[in-house]
Amino acid sequence: MAAAIPASSTRWRLELGDLGELPSLPGDHEGVLRIACGDTVMIVLPCGSTPMLCSPPSLTVHDELGKESVLQGDAGGAAIADWIAEWCPERPGPYELQLKYQTRDGDAPTEVVGPAWQMVVEPVLRVQGHHLPARSVNQLTVLSRLAGPIEHWPESLASQAILGYNMIHFTPIQPPGESGSCYALDDQADVDATLMESPPPSKEGRLAVVKKSVEQLNDLGLLSAMDIVLNHCAGSAPWLREQPESAYNVHNCPYLTAAAELDRRLAWFSDELKDGHFGGPHIQNHGDVARVIDGVRQHVVSALRLSEYFRVDEISSVEEWDKCGPTDVRMPGEDPYEMLRTSLLPTLGHKRSGAIIPGQVSRRCCANIDVLKGHISKLQADLLAHYSSIENDMLQSLRGSIEYERLVQRKGPVGDGDLALVAPFFRSVKLEPSAAKRLGYDCETVAHNGWVMDWPATEDFAAPSWRMVYLRRHLCVWSDTVKLRYGQCPADAPFLWKHMTDYAVNMANIFHAIRLDNAHSTPLHVSQHVLSRCREANPHCWIFAELFTGNFSTDLLYQRTLGINALIREAMQCDSPADLGNKLQSPLWNAHPVGALSVVPTLDRVPPACQSQKHLSKCPSRSLLAAPAREALPLLPRHCPALLFDCTHDNQTPAEKRHPRDALPNAAVVAASCASVGSVRGYDELFPRNPSVVSERRPYGKSPQIEPLKLGGLEPNALPQPEEMEKEFEIIWHHRASKVVARGAWDGWSTDLIFSEREDGSWLAKLKVELSQLPLQYKFIVDDQWLTSDKLPTSQDEHGNRNNVIDLPGRSGSAALSGPDVGVNTLPGIFTVKQVLNKLHAQLGKDGYNEIHVRPLSDEILAVERRSPNNSHSVWFVIRSAFWRNRMGDGLNGAAELELDGFISHLHVAATLFVSDEHEHSFRSNSDFVTGLECYLHMYGSMEEVAELRTEGGNSKVRLTRFPPGSVLVFSTDASKAQQRHSAVMKLLSADEIFKPLHSLSLHQMNYLLYSCESEERDRSDGKRGAYDVPGVGPLAYCGLMGVCAALDEARAGFTEDQLLYAPVAENIRNGDWMMACLFDRLDDMPGLEDVKDWLQRAARILASCPRKLAPFYFDLLVPGLCAAACTCLINNSSDFVATASDASDLIRHLALATVQFWGATKSAPLHWDRAQQEGWQKHPSLCAGLPHFAAGFMRNWGRDTFISLRGCLLATGRHAEARETLLVYASVIRHGLCPNLLDAANRPRYNARDATWFFLQAIQDYVAESDEGEEFLAAPVRLKWPVKDWDADLANLEPHTVADLVHLIFAAHAKGIAFREWGAGRGPDAGKGIDDDMSEWGFDVQVSLDEDTGLISGGCEHNCGTWMDKMGSSSKAGNKGKPATPRDGADVEIIGLLKSSLRWVCSLKRDVFKHEDVRTASQQTLTYSQWNQKIQNNFERLFWIDPDEKGGAQVAGIYRDTLGASRKWQDTQLRPNFCIAMAVAPELFLPEHAKMALRTAASRLIGPMALGMCTLDPADKEYRGDYHNDNDSADIAIAHGWNYHQGPEWVWPLGFFLEAWHRFGSDHGTSAPRHAMRWLLSHRSMLRKAPWRSLPELTNSKGQHCGHSCPAQAWSLGTLLAAVRTMSQDDASRSEA
Repeated sequence: MAAAIPASSTRWRLELGDLGELPSLPGDHEGVLRIACGDTVMIVLPCGSTPMLCSPPSLTVHDELGKESVLQGDAGGAAIADWIAEWCPERPGPYELQLKYQTRDGDAPTEVVGPAWQMVVEPVLRVQGHHLPARSVNQLTVLSRLAGPIEHWPESLASQAILGYNMIHFTPIQPPGESGSCYALDDQADVDATLMESPPPSKEGRLAVVKKSVEQLNDLGLLSAMDIVLNHCAGSAPWLREQPESAYNVHNCPYLTAAAELDRRLAWFSDELKDGHFGGPHIQNHGDVARVIDGVRQHVVSALRLSEYFRVDEISSVEEWDKCGPTDVRMPGEDPYEMLRTSLLPTLGHKRSGAIIPGQVSRRCCANIDVLKGHISKLQADLLAHYSSIENDMLQSLRGSIEYERLVQRKGPVGDGDLALVAPFFRSVKLEPSAAKRLGYDCETVAHNGWVMDWPATEDFAAPSWRMVYLRRHLCVWSDTVKLRYGQCPADAPFLWKHMTDYAVNMANIFHAIRLDNAHSTPLHVSQHVLSRCREANPHCWIFAELFTGNFSTDLLYQRTLGINALIREAMQCDSPADLGNKLQSPLWNAHPVGALSVVPTLDRVPPACQSQKHLSKCPSRSLLAAPAREALPLLPRHCPALLFDCTHDNQTPAEKRHPRDALPNAAVVAASCASVGSVRGYDELFPRNPSVVSERRPYGKSPQIEPLKLGGLEPNALPQPEEMEKEFEIIWHHRASKVVARGAWDGWSTDLIFSEREDGSWLAKLKVELSQLPLQYKFIVDDQWLTSDKLPTSQDEHGNRNNVIDLPGRSGSAALSGPDVGVNTLPGIFTVKQVLNKLHAQLGKDGYNEIHVRPLSDEILAVERRSPNNSHSVWFVIRSAFWRNRMGDGLNGAAELELDGFISHLHVAATLFVSDEHEHSFRSNSDFVTGLECYLHMYGSMEEVAELRTEGGNSKVRLTRFPPGSVLVFSTDASKAQQRHSAVMKLLSADEIFKPLHSLSLHQMNYLLYSCESEERDRSDGKRGAYDVPGVGPLAYCGLMGVCAALDEARAGFTEDQLLYAPVAENIRNGDWMMACLFDRLDDMPGLEDVKDWLQRAARILASCPRKLAPFYFDLLVPGLCAAACTCLINNSSDFVATASDASDLIRHLALATVQFWGATKSAPLHWDRAQQEGWQKHPSLCAGLPHFAAGFMRNWGRDTFISLRGCLLATGRHAEARETLLVYASVIRHGLCPNLLDAANRPRYNARDATWFFLQAIQDYVAESDEGEEFLAAPVRLKWPVKDWDADLANLEPHTVADLVHLIFAAHAKGIAFREWGAGRGPDAGKGIDDDMSEWGFDVQVSLDEDTGLISGGCEHNCGTWMDKMGSSSKAGNKGKPATPRDGADVEIIGLLKSSLRWVCSLKRDVFKHEDVRTASQQTLTYSQWNQKIQNNFERLFWIDPDEKGGAQVAGIYRDTLGASRKWQDTQLRPNFCIAMAVAPELFLPEHAKMALRTAASRLIGPMALGMCTLDPADKEYRGDYHNDNDSADIAIAHGWNYHQGPEWVWPLGFFLEAWHRFGSDHGTSAPRHAMRWLLSHRSMLRKAPWRSLPELTNSKGQHCGHSCPAQAWSLGTLLAAVRTMSQDDASRSEA
């Protein structure tokens, strides 16, 4: 049933909050992130919100079931980072970061379902080959057993398609249980044979019949939906006798034993009453109730001695203590007594004096046996008191139930079955012989299902808890059902999980949509599992649910976790027309207000690919406004889309709750909504009440013959071209006169328009007006008399005066009014009008009428506007309700006049429904069919029959004159004022116009256009220009488009929609055009941007011509539109990976775009100084390490940062030419066998980094692997700026001529050993001045050596820091000056990993590519590359792994050493993130089980719940200091002058390598491993969207806190993450292809 993706599919991007929660708009959480039906899903698994897992995480893309590779991705596209890699676009549904993880209480694992967020991809619904947007759904609920034989559904339901319904929701078709309710099912795997005329003998055959009918319905234009009921089965279900473990019973839930015993005793007592004992069966007053309750207390409760169940078994608890053995584990922060008390719950109620404290709990909570016994003594008293409260509750619950049923409902005397004293909470199930043999008993007591008042939906009321629902009798029981017990995973109840999943999947394979019945009562993880399987079987299955948790936050949790496509809402539940109107324009019902500034952030916009914007209507986002259609739009969190019913099948009808006449206006209001809508069969026929799903067996009556209907009035009038912003009109007075002038609305009737007499005696005047002002009324003043001309168009004003009118041809006043679409009623009920309403609702959804506004005209009358932001066209639904039976008068006193922006162009329908008292009283139920009330539906043929109309200027006014309760009036308008300007804006935003100046821009020109921070801007403009300063906001982060757009987006995030127009940035735009002028003036400094400047100037002219109040609205369309177009160009011109991944992932798109921030040209820091002086600085961009601290000057370009960043920032994005140039410039300045740490534009590089070289070689390896050039790059010529002979005569014969030679030279230098002193460092007290003023004299000595036995290289000393953890102390006051905080001398784990990766690579190269075979060591031994590679392979685990059983000084075991042989010995075993780098680049070094253990330790200790990065040191380490402040001037050596730079602050870039390592080793879930790993990127999405820099920082302080001394935008932070998610995606793609 997979549906093809429409050609106009939309791309989306996503961002989450710091904890992985959905972002919220001010004042409220907006709900779930969603993309439109048929759109590409771009979901990234963010990180940072995962609890500390003790088992493989379930942070995957599986459909909440742990199924691997659930997201299949683009089968033919490049790899996708994150878990969107396999999802786009075939797999609609949620991309869930749900933290299913295990905690351990002693040895017993407990599965936890943590907080989850979801980005929901709406399925593609297609009817007869055409896309059906969700907001166009018109659903009709049909009781399956009343719809006739399943084989004949197509014939019996064909008329519903003609009525405009496009989806039929069927109630369950499975065999019902003993009660007959279609929601209490006997066999979920079968189809009820009684629903068929000729049922096949097999289940498969019956399912095939259903499938065939559903397919035939689809051919008629009707999709089909089916209920699934997961939380219970019928008590008579045959399979329950074979699988009693599937239910809550006294064997698998022994704590229910006491409640079951109470239930049996109550049944006995009921029988005794029935037989005349204890006062007899009659309960007619409160005295009888008191008698019965006294009997229950004496003969049931007291006789059972239930208090005995509330005793601790002291002997067994002590035995448990003894068996467990001593432990040092304690539970700090927990109340030991409460822990002991809670531990009793699983055994409390199991047997008398049988509650047992588990040994693992008592050992943790009690220091010795005496303490335990003391606690037990206290527990005995507490439990007895607790039971006393339970007994009181129990009796009160019984009293309430008896009083309600016997005194209120007057149920009658106590008897059998339904007449029992109280409904049973349990039932006895006779087991099948096979089950009895397997279990050792032949009868099982199982618990009934029901609901509990005020019970949290996320908690299982049948699980052990102090509330003890079954014992207290708090359950509102459904005694025909049995509560199903799924446990935490399929292994807990294999049959049940499979049986119910197969049932749901069977339905998903047949039906296009699934209704999740009682979603709030179904265990969340069960729904998650089942719905995921449904989507696996039918990816475009539309999921809707009834969800009544009573808590909005809980509702959101269900939406995020389950990926629900719609929640059932009901207009009949509103209390008044005002309540109805408020909800209609609420986001709960999919509303977006007319006229509000868009809340869609900039990067969610992409310019239209064509002139059509129709696919916007597919988008479920409530905030698109007039933003042009695009291939990719970002998502906002919002409430779950509504499936809004006029009336549901299990609630009261208008005849029961209001007045039957309200059926018509209530239906019209629902049709006006922006939501999916629904109705129930019988609503249109005016059934006085809905048929019972339990007892009704009469079929529906035959539907009448209905003729097809064609709507009119929805095509906007043709408009002039956008360039025609104003037009000159000729006005002629055709008669002779002495003097002719005119006055009109063009200037408020204030001055005369002078006419000139022509030769024929007529008079002529010319008037130039803005087209947006039309139409304009005017009057001639002829010889001092006010006159109108009968030869020219006329219109009436609000005072009834007739005036002439200027307008475009064919568009003037009421003369253009067409319609109605239907004027005669020949059908029963409200069919005639409902057909128009259904057709309208579907069409408005398809055509992008996304805005809605409700105007109350009185307390009974609502006027609802549905507006298209694309063309300013509106459809109005005016209704007069019939809520109150005592207010059915026809008077309209006090009804307000309706003023419209534009004129009325088409009448769709006008009608009044009349249902008299006689109609109601004469209704008789038909014994053969279900029928409705008689009525009279009066149709009006024109607007004038119901209202007075007049036109003034461009506005129309409507005053209702004949509009009784039960009336509807639906018409279309054309808002001509806004159309002209909007058309001009949309032309400028069209693909042809907006892409033209962008296509040819290079990467660094894009960088200049979009970004350019203050420091860069001043460098580029010689200090003349900086960042724009917005009053109330401050200087923007960037001088380019992204700076302005980020400010707009920040306003969107900080203000409600009503407040947004008055945000400081909007006020600045409204008050003047300074910001726009700044944007285009700065482009003069970058050659190649002339066409972009021209586009901006044209946009500026449009803004200058519009009313200032509209300037922010149009600015917000134009500038973010250009910014988004530039981003689209960047994405499209990037690698296949980025282009494809951006279709499916917000994060990939944002990461890729953010990388552009760093590749820019500056005057002071070109990539190569000498070339820049010859060719111009604009032609020699370089990769900046971070902004703004490294924006310009010699600090801009760092070797280490460059090559850590390069794979993500340049290679993954397809910028191979930039990567190649960077590699070759660095290659030319290799010295001492080392890559520069600071490049300094290749002038005076600094060679004080031992790791930069290996990141350089890794980058070469990556470039060769990814570029089209491939291994040919190794033959690229290289000429060293400083020949080898100048720095190592022993290696002079290795002077490189190619990149391959250079690689060999680097290996050779390291094998021989490196020892030199930095240039110009000198000796003595002034050593190193001008190089590093803080380093000690000995720190300038650089040394690297090879251990010839192990193959490891070591280097550095305690006086310098040669790796990325390079903080040199600078505080004399604190005593850390000249002391590196983290020297990491010795063999660094990441360097060894990078070395091994490079060795493995060169060993794999063919000799004609890499001719070198060996190097010579310091001892002059020949060492082949193969030998060197193998030495490291043989020794790494032995030397670096810290085994849990190892005895020594390691603070943490089960990890890898950070260094080997450090001068500060304890630092060897510190837990840092560096081993993750080695795992990512050289996974062959690691034993998988060790790697997994180490990664999980890192995950739990180094990655916090709010983290963007990884702690650089274990927070438990004595040296840990998590907050970095470079300006700290204290005397504390550990933190002064930021000495703790790498001693705990959370750096972002290592997380990328961690994710790659986790992908390979950390998860047990195979192809779903990327989804597990990506759970750590939750916070990054939020940062990329919300931060002013639109980037990721260098680092954060502890727990993800902002660090003011960090670069807010750092290249390697982005690069490593982008590279990591790509790696995981490619692996998934490879598996899929395999």
